[in-house]
Amino acid sequence: MGLQVIMTKKTKKTSPKKPSRFDARRFFPYFIITALIIGVAFFGSKEKFEEKNASLDMRAIAQNNFSASADQTAEMYVVTEIAKSMNTPSSAVIAINYDSITSAASLATGASSDKLEKPNVVDTSHLAVGVVEYVVSAGETLQSIAEKYSASGVTETMIRWSNGFKAGTTLSAGQTILVPGRAGFVYKVKAGETINSIASKYQSSVEEIIAANSLELTSDLAPGTAILIPNGDLPENERPDYVAPVATRKGTGSYSYAAQYSAGNRYAYGWCTWYAWSKRPDLPSNMGNARNWANAASRAGFPVDRNPRAGDIFVTTAGAFGHVGYVTSVNGDGTINICDMNGVAGWGRVGCKSNVSASQYTYIHHK
Repeated sequence: MGLQVIMTKKTKKTSPKKPSRFDARRFFPYFIITALIIGVAFFGSKEKFEEKNASLDMRAIAQNNFSASADQTAEMYVVTEIAKSMNTPSSAVIAINYDSITSAASLATGASSDKLEKPNVVDTSHLAVGVVEYVVSAGETLQSIAEKYSASGVTETMIRWSNGFKAGTTLSAGQTILVPGRAGFVYKVKAGETINSIASKYQSSVEEIIAANSLELTSDLAPGTAILIPNGDLPENERPDYVAPVATRKGTGSYSYAAQYSAGNRYAYGWCTWYAWSKRPDLPSNMGNARNWANAASRAGFPVDRNPRAGDIFVTTAGAFGHVGYVTSVNGDGTINICDMNGVAGWGRVGCKSNVSASQYTYIHHK
């Protein structure tokens, strides 16, 4: 048997082909994506970089008519949340500033998606941060303007106090008025006044006045500067509707001097509630309009029923605000003799009437 020789052919191993150092086709998609990101970042932020007042400084924003970009609002939100989480001493001030921006933004109409601007607001560089200088549009009233700011706690009365307007004042298109940026009223500083003296006089707090007007860096108040007094209370004799008390004829010739009842009376002079409380200062001083008096007095523990007695307060819920007055005496036939203000003799005057039917009223007795 012969030997069979099997010959195998050796094959040469070949290594895979190495890629070239730079393959443009593989990197081209990444290059396109990178270029798009850079382009969006640059052009999307271009307006922000070009803005004259891109700072979060509330004074700068106030000088820019209280308009804030979407970027500024978002950045202020982040700053506010960080300050809250870290419980920094200035967190309350920062939060108030953020509320001021968002309050203004919520009132914006016709704003673009990247710019929120407050309508009808003129240059406010000479005002404190908490004060808005508002230009009245045709058809607007104090009530309609107050409704725009109601989310911030602003009422028609606050706007009237801020401008010295009496009830029923009519506005004209193009007229400029001052509006508080939050609950409170606008006050123009007088010579010699300080934050402390103003806070004390108008029942606000130094901290709130500083925060609402961004006075953290300076306590100097130039005379004539309009500032916001948050949650302040205007004394009765400084209110626009105040009328100095005068002697008024009462009934058969006796005189009643309203001034003798003014001490501690928080109700507006001239209205029925002012006179009624002056006759019964034992009642709460915060019962609101006349139509609320019976319920409020009952909750405070005063007996309330339909049986009149001398010295009672009579109450009716008739009309929008109701009416109250004082029962001077009860007659044998069941009728009553009464006195009131803004009723028998008109606004701001005390008038009396005899032999009045008692069945139409509810009565607040003494405890």
